[in-house]
Amino acid sequence: MAIPELSEATIRAHAAPESFQRGWSYYKNGAVRDLALRGNVLHASVEGSQHPSYRVNVTFDKGGVTAATCTCPYDWGGWCKHIVAALLRAIHHSGEVVARPPLDEQLKVLDRGQLQALILALAARSPDLSDSIERQLALLHIVSAPPTAQKAAARRSPIDTSAISKQVQYVLRNSPDSRYEYDYYDDEDPARDTVDALRPILDQARGFINGGDALSALAILEAFTTSYLAHGSTFFEEIEEMYGSFEGTPGDFFEELAEIWAEAILSADLNADERDEWGEKIAGWNDEIDDLGGESLFGVALAAAEQGWEYPPLQRVLAGEITPQGAWQGEPPEYADTLALLRLRVLERQGRFQEYLYLAEAEGQLDRYVLMLAKMGQSDQALAEGTRYLANPDDILAVATVLRERGALEQALRLAEHGLALPVPHSNSPYAISAEVQRAPLATWAAELAAGMGERERALRAADTALRIAPSLAAYRMVQEQAGDEWEALRGAALARLRNSPAVAAKVDIFLHENMIDDAIAAVRDSSDYSVLERVMTAAVPQRPDWVIEAASRQAQRI
Repeated sequence: MAIPELSEATIRAHAAPESFQRGWSYYKNGAVRDLALRGNVLHASVEGSQHPSYRVNVTFDKGGVTAATCTCPYDWGGWCKHIVAALLRAIHHSGEVVARPPLDEQLKVLDRGQLQALILALAARSPDLSDSIERQLALLHIVSAPPTAQKAAARRSPIDTSAISKQVQYVLRNSPDSRYEYDYYDDEDPARDTVDALRPILDQARGFINGGDALSALAILEAFTTSYLAHGSTFFEEIEEMYGSFEGTPGDFFEELAEIWAEAILSADLNADERDEWGEKIAGWNDEIDDLGGESLFGVALAAAEQGWEYPPLQRVLAGEITPQGAWQGEPPEYADTLALLRLRVLERQGRFQEYLYLAEAEGQLDRYVLMLAKMGQSDQALAEGTRYLANPDDILAVATVLRERGALEQALRLAEHGLALPVPHSNSPYAISAEVQRAPLATWAAELAAGMGERERALRAADTALRIAPSLAAYRMVQEQAGDEWEALRGAALARLRNSPAVAAKVDIFLHENMIDDAIAAVRDSSDYSVLERVMTAAVPQRPDWVIEAASRQAQRI
């Protein structure tokens, strides 16, 4: 495929200003070599400041860039200078990009003997490749088979529960007492350090659950919970003394522990007697937590043990019988949503996708319902249900992203446009402003996708929305680029709207970009951000030296 429409504005939007400038210098200085397009991936070598060259790989779909990686160590957000340089070279010197056939096309003409000889030769040249090949061979039967609920092989060695108990005791015993000398109004929760030290132990149980060995997870959780309650009395007493009740991080941590218990029980292949046995233990721990003032924090784990997957209302839902009552007999408890989400997580992990859809719909987890439709490749239905149910911009962007990954670009863009067209509640509350700004990532995403698809008018609408609700120089450049010949007619209105925006830093960026010094000065008139003021002062020296002197004097007086 050819590289889709890509612009400097899009590249700028994905890179920090310094990365873009340095990438521009690399591009101008000829640091980019070996530009090649293999299928939908652009490859390039870019000279480095501390390395002979770095390898850049940029993946495209028909809507633009979907992924960009570089072998350099840059990890400060956005694209690095090498990615910037490679893309600038590709869009400004497209004739230098060598089209190469995808590997699958080159390999399909080889017979079995030739393929085997090729792989063995590569493995001999790179010993590490042998290990990668072995891992891929082990996975072949998994990825080629349809998703089904799978049971992990029995663990050969038992979990060392005594080591788990000792880890918990060590953390509780070594919690520094100074953390309890606190100010009630301090933002820091004094129990957070202890809980953070305990959480990695729970992560071990999560790892076993995700790996399909829920029985080992249950063993870890039993040892952890028993030791935590048996040896945490001093810790709990200090918490109650600080807060006057059992709340804060320790209370939240018990809820987190209960959720892991529930997921482990739902993931394990337990019969009714085994569930009853675990339920009795959990009920005992729940009573202990109640005595601490925790108010049934293990309720969700108890429900998982009591119901399992055999709970009649749940069974009816999983068979496709959707009623207003959902998966409950009578009034749903306060943890109903939490339990539903845990069940959905287990169903997805086990590949029970149709049951997932039934349960998500029945329990009102409509964002999960629509997202699963998109993951299953049911693009048209995901679009229809998304426009029907979804209103949160983050949920819409999540579904649109999956649709794009599945190749349904038009459906993805239409869903994003639906999200941008939804009305924002009119209110004097600051939350109304927050709800509007929340749409900015969706608007930027839609603008870039539409631009890559060659849908200029749709890209312009989305970019203008991004500029209006969350002004930035990147959004301004994108509107300018998509407007084309219409820019001069739109520019005045965009700048007038910007003058009334509270986004001081963004206004300064744009006004200085346009060399509108007086507007930049007006933007910082009441600003207390010296870094922004300093930028305006520096830019204003040639045209408004009198104002610069006055502004500097005011700053000096404050000092």
